[in-house]
Amino acid sequence: MRLILILSFFFLLFSCADKPSVEQDVDPKEEKILNHSQSGKKQSTPSKQKATSNFTFFTHLQPEGWGYRISEKGKQIIDQQFIPGIPGNQGFRTSEEAQKVAELVIEKLEKGTFPPTISEEELQKLGISWRN
Repeated sequence: MRLILILSFFFLLFSCADKPSVEQDVDPKEEKILNHSQSGKKQSTPSKQKATSNFTFFTHLQPEGWGYRISEKGKQIIDQQFIPGIPGNQGFRTSEEAQKVAELVIEKLEKGTFPPTISEEELQKLGISWRN
């Protein structure tokens, strides 16, 4: 009886999870293959991780535009769906724009800045465009 309760608990625990919390366990090559085979679903681009960094990021496409997710040691800490530092809910126009900002955020995190806020001036220096 105890075994059934324990197994039921683990079944419920794992069946309720929306998605795995550790995104960086996915091999980047497998990630690209996965994204190309899942038409109509969000697309993502894995980051180029520095050898000494604990942070990784993925860019992802959504209805509002591109966004990014940042993980630290495999645990997601930021899910940025919109361009930070500007009013409104607007996604990035390209994956490259989302990548530039994600890299800047990671630089700030590595320096110990939390929260790693982004200003309009920093967006302009990175060449990020948005609609007013």
